[in-house]
Amino acid sequence: MTTTASTLTDRYVAEALRGVPARQRTDIEAELRTSIEDAIEDRLGAGADAPTAEHDVLAELGAPRRLGARYSERPTYLIGPELYLDYIRVLSVLLSTVVPIWFLFSGVVNFVTGSSALDTLGGALYGALETAMSLAFFTTLVFAVIERTRRSKRSAVWNPASLPEVLDKRNYFTELIGGVVFTLLIAGALVAAQTIAGVEAADGSRMGPIATGLWESGAFYIALFYAFVSISFHVFSYYTGWSVSNAIATVILDVLFAVPVVWLAASGRLLNADYFDAIEWPAGVGVVNSIVIAIVLLFAAMDSIDGIVRATKNRRTR
Repeated sequence: MTTTASTLTDRYVAEALRGVPARQRTDIEAELRTSIEDAIEDRLGAGADAPTAEHDVLAELGAPRRLGARYSERPTYLIGPELYLDYIRVLSVLLSTVVPIWFLFSGVVNFVTGSSALDTLGGALYGALETAMSLAFFTTLVFAVIERTRRSKRSAVWNPASLPEVLDKRNYFTELIGGVVFTLLIAGALVAAQTIAGVEAADGSRMGPIATGLWESGAFYIALFYAFVSISFHVFSYYTGWSVSNAIATVILDVLFAVPVVWLAASGRLLNADYFDAIEWPAGVGVVNSIVIAIVLLFAAMDSIDGIVRATKNRRTR
């Protein structure tokens, strides 16, 4: 086997053409060699010796495969700058809507099928993580395909009207902290009423206003799941920007919370009738059930309307 000596330029051009489609190689090779030869001649005219001039010219051109990619107009990135912001926006919307809904749905399904509270939480977290990874992968795949197949490289004309409104973060965090404190107070009050402030049952155990079977089933933890998901969703939506998808997800989350609670209250499965008999207020079951239904429906409606209003305002400023 015989080998032929090759100059640095030959080696550079051969390396630069490795990733170039065959139909473009002849033209790109001619253009690249001409460019290199002209640059070398300029350096020779300035007094440099031939090896030094060739070395310096190739060093200035940089990595040959990067140069070949630029000549062939093939992207060296997965998602380019023209699509990157759209990619981030779509991914953020999907993660902030689909993942919380799937987390809550998966937790409810696991709980209803008889899983313990710990297994329910673990299953919901695993399902949410798996969903997030799938969304990230397929969203990235779709945008990568679009990046390499789209014909028009022109981006849309930016309009100052698309600038979002400047939000008062202090008011928002005040509302958020208030919501967290309110949730903790309600949770603490339920635990205290069911345990410390409970009354003695016929068998000597303590019973509270919540139906014993429902409380022991771990439904309380499902309610905490919802509170955690709802608060996290609102925080994430605030930073990523409210959209129609976020508003729809808010409505779905509210429905997933309101429907089971209203059904439990309306069917008499939410409260413990023996508890109200023990405190000599047998009519309290119906009264409290009615109050719970009214509050839950009001909360769900207000939260859904708030999400829709936020999305509408954000849409008008874009």
